Amino acid sequence: MDRQLRDLLEVAVGEPPRKISIETVRRRVARRRAVEYASGAAAVAIIAALVPASIGALGRGPAAPRTGAQRPTHGPIAYVVNAGSGTVTPIRTATNTALKPVKTGRLPQAIAITPDGKTAYVANTDSGTVVPIRTATNTALPPVKTGPAPRAIAITPNGTTAYVVLTASGTVTPIRTATNTALPPIRVGGQPYDIAITPDGKTAYVSNQSLNAVTPIRTATNTALAPIKTGHLPEAIAITPDAKTAYVLGEGFGTGLVTPIQTATNTALPPIKTGIQPFAIAITPDGKTAYVVVTASGTVVPIRTATNRPGKPVKVGIDPVAIAITPDGKTAYVVNQYRGTVTPIRTATNTALAPIKVGRLPEVIAITPDGKTAYVVNTGSGTVTPIQTATNTALAPVKVGRDPVAIAITP
Repeated sequence: MDRQLRDLLEVAVGEPPRKISIETVRRRVARRRAVEYASGAAAVAIIAALVPASIGALGRGPAAPRTGAQRPTHGPIAYVVNAGSGTVTPIRTATNTALKPVKTGRLPQAIAITPDGKTAYVANTDSGTVVPIRTATNTALPPVKTGPAPRAIAITPNGTTAYVVLTASGTVTPIRTATNTALPPIRVGGQPYDIAITPDGKTAYVSNQSLNAVTPIRTATNTALAPIKTGHLPEAIAITPDAKTAYVLGEGFGTGLVTPIQTATNTALPPIKTGIQPFAIAITPDGKTAYVVVTASGTVVPIRTATNRPGKPVKVGIDPVAIAITPDGKTAYVVNQYRGTVTPIRTATNTALAPIKVGRLPEVIAITPDGKTAYVVNTGSGTVTPIQTATNTALAPVKVGRDPVAIAITP
């Protein structure tokens, strides 16, 4: 591996090089530097040299109901964001059929759907906009100007406001969904990365990598509160269903950390060690266990939320990067990027089952509200692989678009 790739690998994964493929290095660099691709000429040159026409990022956003008239015939619709082709591809989950792509803008990266299922909001990193999509007709509405390089989006449980994270400007822009109007940006400082909203809708938590902190936003007034110090380079955030605790992934001194935050007081509790490169987190529907994907060790670490103690790591595969849990809480599905597989974990015993082959460079996973199908976004092959959860069987891949990077499903 040459010097340039060694340096970029350390930027991408936060540790000295280990034995992973050059393709994985490229994907990791792209994922971490997508915003700089959109807003800085130097970063454009680096990314273009390593990953031409290929950007990867995780998209997050709550699933929400679809209009009743279409539910009996078509069931849920999965919306897949294609960064390379600037589109969103709807998939009819009842038949696993891809519908006509919806044009959104350059470098779409994240998606969230309103709780009533009527509108999907797509963040376009390159144009600094969010495009609403009317799900009844799959029609793109006029873009909403948010600010430079939006990279994450979340919607309040009552559906009134979408919060858009703008890494380049250190702000979060609220969008009033009733009118698709951007409200004044909220300054959080530094380089905000991810966002999660409490189930009661009262607080949005924004991870901030340059501040090594998480900033709470009071949604009633759109006011940023004092930052809460966490581990180094905080990334993903997950909140328990009772809204009492937010778990924040980050790095420490030679190890990965998960920092619990008591939401009632916005107090950080002692960090929990997980292993180097904690990359994704999901919490069971009963709130009893948080599962942390640890990329470097190829494991998933269960954390008992009642005691904040980590359990024995579950070996899943090489380069795990994403996780989703079925609505009944019985199975967690972990995406292993390097081998192109998904490993199911039986949560009752924390036992890994046989890996399921999907597509090239899978990055994201989402599960239908009835729990019957998991959809895996394969960035490298431009496809989505459905998995029947009853039998853990992969079905025929669905062709979507170039460089798919995010997915959200309506009920």
